[in-house]
Amino acid sequence: MFNFLNKFTQNDLITLREEVKKINNLESEIAVLTELEIKQRINKLIKQYQIDQNFENILHESFALTREASKRTLGLRHYDTQLMGGIVLHQGKIAEMKTGEGKTLVGTLPVVLNALSLKGVHVVTVNDYLAKRDQQWMSQLYRYLGLSVGLIQENMNSTQRRKNYAADITYVTNSEVAFDYLRDNMSTSVDELVLRDFNYCIIDEVDSILIDEARTPLIISGSLEAPIEKYVTADEVCNYLNSNVHYTVDEKAKNITLTGKGIEQIEKMLNVPSLYDQKNPWIPYINNAIKAKVLFVKDINYIVRDNEIVIIDEFTGRIMSDRRWGEGLHEAVEAKERVPIKKGSETLGSVTYQNFFLSYPKFAGMTGTAKTAEGEFEKIYKREVVVLPTTKPLIRNDLTDLVFKDEFTKWQSIAEYVQQCHLRGQPVLIGTTSIEKSELISSLLQDLKIKHRLLNAKPENIKLESEIVAQAGRIGAVTVATNMAGRGTDILLGGNPDFQTRQDILNLINTLKHDLFFYNKNFKIEKQILKVYESNFRKKIKTKKLITKILLAKYCELRLNLIKILNSTKYGHYLNTKKELKYKDFNYSFEIMNTYNQNQIELLIFNIIENGYLEISNFIDHYLFVNYGNYLKKNKLESQKEKLIVQKLGGLNVIGSERHDSRRIDNQLRGRAGRQGDPGMSRFFLSLDDNLIRIFGANQLKSLMEKAQFNSNRPLESEFLTQGLETAQKKVEDFYYDSRKRLFEYDEVTNTQRLAIYKERNALLKYKSVRPEMIAYGEDLIFSLARELKNTNIKNEKSQFYQLSKEISYLLGLTHLYLDYNEVKNLKLEEITKLLLSQLWITYDLKEAEFETITPGLIRLVEKTSLLKQIDSAWKSHLQKADILRETIGWRSYGQLDPLREYKNEGFKLFVETICEIKYNSIYDILKSKFP
Repeated sequence: MFNFLNKFTQNDLITLREEVKKINNLESEIAVLTELEIKQRINKLIKQYQIDQNFENILHESFALTREASKRTLGLRHYDTQLMGGIVLHQGKIAEMKTGEGKTLVGTLPVVLNALSLKGVHVVTVNDYLAKRDQQWMSQLYRYLGLSVGLIQENMNSTQRRKNYAADITYVTNSEVAFDYLRDNMSTSVDELVLRDFNYCIIDEVDSILIDEARTPLIISGSLEAPIEKYVTADEVCNYLNSNVHYTVDEKAKNITLTGKGIEQIEKMLNVPSLYDQKNPWIPYINNAIKAKVLFVKDINYIVRDNEIVIIDEFTGRIMSDRRWGEGLHEAVEAKERVPIKKGSETLGSVTYQNFFLSYPKFAGMTGTAKTAEGEFEKIYKREVVVLPTTKPLIRNDLTDLVFKDEFTKWQSIAEYVQQCHLRGQPVLIGTTSIEKSELISSLLQDLKIKHRLLNAKPENIKLESEIVAQAGRIGAVTVATNMAGRGTDILLGGNPDFQTRQDILNLINTLKHDLFFYNKNFKIEKQILKVYESNFRKKIKTKKLITKILLAKYCELRLNLIKILNSTKYGHYLNTKKELKYKDFNYSFEIMNTYNQNQIELLIFNIIENGYLEISNFIDHYLFVNYGNYLKKNKLESQKEKLIVQKLGGLNVIGSERHDSRRIDNQLRGRAGRQGDPGMSRFFLSLDDNLIRIFGANQLKSLMEKAQFNSNRPLESEFLTQGLETAQKKVEDFYYDSRKRLFEYDEVTNTQRLAIYKERNALLKYKSVRPEMIAYGEDLIFSLARELKNTNIKNEKSQFYQLSKEISYLLGLTHLYLDYNEVKNLKLEEITKLLLSQLWITYDLKEAEFETITPGLIRLVEKTSLLKQIDSAWKSHLQKADILRETIGWRSYGQLDPLREYKNEGFKLFVETICEIKYNSIYDILKSKFP
């Protein structure tokens, strides 16, 4: 029996299985259809949805057609559990499926179904590599059904993005689609927009995106001149400060607090009266300098690459090239590492992942680890988590944790344990929490002369990420990896034959480039070449007829490949004749191939093997196709044999070198072993020096170990200890959840305002003329000015009255006061308003006539440009004010006030002021504008 979440009952499981039966009943009927007939059935479903607007009427047939297309293009048939997963995703829920259960394939089912609406579907992944890989892999399935597929990559321009977003299905990363959303809402023309209206999206590794990356908002920034000297000075000052004397550190909250002694010392060193002087504030620079020194560590939180600071994602271990820490922190780290300090930034637009994905009418997610965060998914995203059963029972053996007294002993024990596994041939995956730790264990393994592969956030390692992970299940393989090893590529016991085949082809091409000699026009064998290769090849290759005249190769199987290739191309007839093959007609193809780099060859393999782009007359295509088939067949046999050996050795052995802040990350690491019913095991090696234990309960553990009289070389092992560590992790998870929840609650206030601004802005962007809006803004302004003018008159505030009257006269382009104090006293508010409105209309018509005499239609362009500029400027200012308000509003809790409620009230007032500012500045801009 599978343990499902409370909300997902046994009855729900029965219902899902009934739905699967209905899909299976269609399989035999659809299996006999031709490709054309399948496309016709898909078009019929599209038309049916346009009429019914109901997916449930077409779900079973759509899923059945998708499965058949998968069988024909990918050679993969969806299991029943995968069909269940597809239904769960279509319902807009979070599907938890264990590693190796085929989540990428599962996603194709709801993707195709929802794409039939012709409104577009987004498949969101965590990085460019996975987006590209999944799009290239699954696109052949979608094309078979007649659906178009797009891909968004980091370096694409607007035209490419617009084209790819217009496809029925688009693969994109979470950051790219969110930044495109922000950029679209800053565009000045409809032609600049790249996104269409949101419809449905599936988020792969949903916990990574909606939980781990949701702690900080996405910000699109503009550059500002950075006060470099202040960052440098602050960095120098903090070198003379000591922890617990001049400042205290809160590692849980990643924050520092200056002590009274510290403030006094710093003011003395800087020779300033106060660090908090509003005209010359030093406190943010000092705080960031100390944070950079004590809380942000090289090779853990960031790396230095090409003289730049590059952030490392603390959850995935991946580098984040397009991100910078905000509020001066990134500049402080640059000062610390003595690299060029780049320009500062100001926020032009921002959005949290929570509110961004909630803007989709429907979205779903899939991951291998969602249950521990089910509360957050339900409360924040209103999404139910469904744990789906595995196709085969999970038999992985998760051993209890081992805790050592110090870190040195722990690492020595890990190295010795790995050596034991390596000697018997069992593959090992060692998970670490940072680059520094991964390189430490790597050096220990080198000392023991254990061959291993290292995978961390350093650029030289990232290039080989998929290859390293894919082959981590081979006999005797030892792989050291940071958290990034848990995403995107399955570890197959015995190795991945597909990855090995691609590598074999690349090796063959590289060998041919260096060692292959072509014959001259007369195809005569050069004696010098034969002499070099005589011992290896002359006895194996029959030197007669065409093959000898074409090519002398290092590998004797190349001869067989060439025969197959020639038979399948226009060159085939040469095999049975004595005609000589012309040099330029044949060798030219090889000369072209020899100029290809690795990326070009990999792309060719993708197109030929996965996308089916095989040109009958193209020799290079057939060369790669035949070689791929031969190598794949050989590698599959070898992998199967090796898998049986690894299974007997106990499968993949996963070693965790430290508990992470989140149980999900630990579970992701464990999940690398025991996929699809394979054997496997996992164990965590810990020490009292590890961050989690040190911050949350090291004293209690030390006391326990002393009472048990354990020496430093003997670990403590118990279920009680494991439960204690999980309790500590829950505390950290709760802390981070509160942080994300607080961010979400505060951003909800801004999000309501954001949606209002963006809706208005997008509507204006599509209007041919915004004259009615400009007039309406001017009228709104006049109404408020008239009320204010009358109030100052009633209160007998003459100086304010005349100041306001001058402002109104200047706005309306008058050289004299339009309304006199005594005149207003005898007028009603309605009469004052009518007078001002009539003058506004006259002034606006005159301004329009002025521009029309210069260039017809120019005023329409000026209106729209001015209005959009004022909206963007006011919104930028509003975000900055809201940030300051959010930082300071917490103090009101000391007055027994709810900070969130206060923020909502103050935020509303700010927004009203922002709207007034937009209206006033836009109409003012038009009325006072002049053509140069």
